[in-house]
Amino acid sequence: MGPDGEMIIMKPYKSKEDAMKTLVITVISAVALLFSFAAQAETVKQKGLHDMHMMMRFLDHGLCSALEGADIQMLGQMGMSEKLDKDAVVHGTIMIKDGKAMIREMLDGKAMKALYQEGGFDKKIMDDLHDLGEKMITVIEQIEKLHESALRQAEGKK
Repeated sequence: MGPDGEMIIMKPYKSKEDAMKTLVITVISAVALLFSFAAQAETVKQKGLHDMHMMMRFLDHGLCSALEGADIQMLGQMGMSEKLDKDAVVHGTIMIKDGKAMIREMLDGKAMKALYQEGGFDKKIMDDLHDLGEKMITVIEQIEKLHESALRQAEGKK
């Protein structure tokens, strides 16, 4: 009821175009969801390739997390924000450690061991995946060394 006692009717959409946009988005989302169920791996080889693709995504995420952590850590080491510098160094360090651990888990963890047991993967791709993961670890370790050096230098140590 409005201030004068009249009934107020709320329209769910401002225009027919808004209603159509919502309907189209809903239908597209429903169709995409239905097709995603059909996109299951059909063979052992497809499942193996899918698993390796997922592992690649996790490797990528681990590296990105570690690099972002290094950036946050470096900002904290610069000492330009008294209130947040210590938190930035601590959180950046955690992100680096967790990113590196994620890569290690993908290379040596349960999912990888299960994939080796199941088979159905391309050996060349698997070797390349391991090689890439090891190179990612090398990059992260180099970043850790750089930050240790920078921190010692900032503290006046050598």
